[in-house]
Amino acid sequence: MRTYGRQRIARCIAILLCASATAAGQVSVLTANYDNNRTNSNTSETLLNPGSVNANSFGKVGTFPVDGQIHAQPLYVPGVKISGATHNVVYVVTMHNSVYAIDADTPQSATPLWTVNLGPSILSSVFNFTDILPEVGILSTPVIDPLQNVIYVVADTLQSGVPAFYLHALSLADGSEQLNGPVQITASVLGTGAGTDGNGNVALDPSSHLQRPGLALTNGQLYIMFGSHADTGFWHGWIIGYNASNLQQQTAVFNTTPNGADGSIWQGGRGPVIDPLGDLYVVTGNGDYDGVTAFSESVLHLSPESRSFLGGVQLNMRGSFTPGNWSDLNDNDWDLGSSGAMLVPGTGMLIAGSKAGNLYTLSLDQIGHSRTWSPSQTAAVNQWGMFDMALWNNESGPIVYESEPFVAVKAVPMLNGSLSSTPTSQYNIPSSFFVGLAVSANGGRTGTGILWLTTGDNTQPEVPGILHAFDAGDLTNEIYSSDWNANQDGLGRFAKFVAPTVANGRVYVPTYSNALAIYGMLSGGPQSPSAPTITSVTNGASFVSGAVAPGEVVAIFGANLGISALTQFQTDANGNVTTQLAGTQVLVNGNPVPMYYVSSNQVGAITPFGLAGMTAQFQVVYNGQTSAPFTVAVAPAAPGLFSADGNGGGVGIMAVDGSAINFNQLASDGSQVTFYATGLGQTSPASVDGTISNGPNYPSPLLPLTVLVNGQNVGVTSAGAAPGMVAGIQQVTIQVPFGMAGYNLPVIIQAGDFMSPNFLWLDAQ
Repeated sequence: MRTYGRQRIARCIAILLCASATAAGQVSVLTANYDNNRTNSNTSETLLNPGSVNANSFGKVGTFPVDGQIHAQPLYVPGVKISGATHNVVYVVTMHNSVYAIDADTPQSATPLWTVNLGPSILSSVFNFTDILPEVGILSTPVIDPLQNVIYVVADTLQSGVPAFYLHALSLADGSEQLNGPVQITASVLGTGAGTDGNGNVALDPSSHLQRPGLALTNGQLYIMFGSHADTGFWHGWIIGYNASNLQQQTAVFNTTPNGADGSIWQGGRGPVIDPLGDLYVVTGNGDYDGVTAFSESVLHLSPESRSFLGGVQLNMRGSFTPGNWSDLNDNDWDLGSSGAMLVPGTGMLIAGSKAGNLYTLSLDQIGHSRTWSPSQTAAVNQWGMFDMALWNNESGPIVYESEPFVAVKAVPMLNGSLSSTPTSQYNIPSSFFVGLAVSANGGRTGTGILWLTTGDNTQPEVPGILHAFDAGDLTNEIYSSDWNANQDGLGRFAKFVAPTVANGRVYVPTYSNALAIYGMLSGGPQSPSAPTITSVTNGASFVSGAVAPGEVVAIFGANLGISALTQFQTDANGNVTTQLAGTQVLVNGNPVPMYYVSSNQVGAITPFGLAGMTAQFQVVYNGQTSAPFTVAVAPAAPGLFSADGNGGGVGIMAVDGSAINFNQLASDGSQVTFYATGLGQTSPASVDGTISNGPNYPSPLLPLTVLVNGQNVGVTSAGAAPGMVAGIQQVTIQVPFGMAGYNLPVIIQAGDFMSPNFLWLDAQ
């Protein structure tokens, strides 16, 4: 054992003992993927098992509303002292840069123990990419130090109008800043690679990087990793270390390609594996490789070495593994680093997965001592694609659970240190691209394991999600699905990459519906319904919050807003859209408005065309209870363009020369392209609330309209209410200029002085 680490290793052991002792019988989840092995497994779960979980006894017990999408794994700490009382607490972070402390023992509550906001989030349009919509804030899973009573969080925010990363250490008790935080994250290394400043320095550029992997804490050091914004701009893979007791002290900086380009560390959000000595193992994506200073498509072993004369540590690379076909992986966008790595508990075996569909088994001894390719056992388990994994150390041997997009989730056994290419069982999921995976079990005992799986239906707008539970020993035995009783148990919008958190008899599932869905054992008697709660009112096309306009389709997020199953609008005997849908009403300034759709944590409604004044008050009525008023500013227009998949961006819902366009069709020179919009304001003649637009005279926006494609004003051929659709949805037609060609050309619509975010794309030839 290296002597520099003995005291810090002892401290880590003390942290683990402290975490387990805070509440007898309770389990802590303090880091991404449950532990430093990154196995996505809780093997101390005694309440949930294949015998206790079924459709009659298990289901949704709460929905906690938050102010933005949840991309990070929830964390769980028992026995936290807050305001003089002891609570078991779930910590949740959002893309709106907020942190919530939630009482785990009151799952039906919509009131946090505390919440803080860490600064303005960044609209995705600032980065001109749509992989994440509509905003970027806290993307990665935080990490918790129970001894120092803090949660470490990285927020992406604006500093003088420029993107910047900030590291925070917040008190578990009240969210206050601790340990000399916050600190702006900056770093540079010597090099000649992409983005060099000409003086031999390569700096971390927040405009070209995402902080997606989970934060890591070991031996008194905090590690933060970075990848790219959808592979645009100048980027590298970065690991930056800080003194976990003093955020002002940056202790380590490592760049994967200082004299080259790319080599992201993104790992599908997975944190780095940390071995018992505190060494780190990370996996890089596409980019340059030379085996000397450039290490894309590689598994890297990094060792923190003491720098006593400077303080802190230095990350030295002790070894690496790079597949022999790394060039093919790179050329075909088959990142080795798509799902990170896992360490099989109690062994020296590391498992990594790639977009190419391979699982690699590596011995830590083999990659521990030199920068050379190391032997590995490769199992081709998928035709392509791998973005998440989980592992259960079953008493019969380790089992790796992984998913092939649009095909199946599979149980892959490991025998004598080797992975099989043939699964022992699998469950077919033909409609899901990404999944979330976690295992709960009582140790390795056969018959106690459950594989928890979240899937998203990519054939449906907004990708609705489902929580599944399977007997971990036999994936053909599905014991629960939130879709079996969708009216009660519906999950909401699917959150990709992130694993559900299973802790002490409950399952906490992140969603993109601005809510944490909570599942557990059902009580014997009926529960009184909770009052609706509104957390945000956004544009119904772009999902950007702000002022609302007359006649705008809005999306209202919150909790207890209606039945769980998504219900679309209905018309009354006069052919008008109803102001009550599945028992839910939306009031604007006390008056019911047309309802577009309803679910438990997201409803769509249409503001009155006569809306006036500086502000408007929104309320939701459901189950005989009315939410508190939610005040929103009013503007003459608040434009938004509808996307084809309903997530607020990407390819638009559009028609070309009168025919519906598909995702692979290009708009040619001179063609007429029609987009669908909302929030364009008052019309002439005046639109009537709730009516279905029919000719011959279609109301047109009063404000002048401008459409910009890739920054060019292309003019507007026609604009007016969309035929056959509810008043509030309008169609805008342009003619593609000759000579305009390209993919992912941003489209912006402007009504008067008000512009839509550039989330929408047009592909032209």
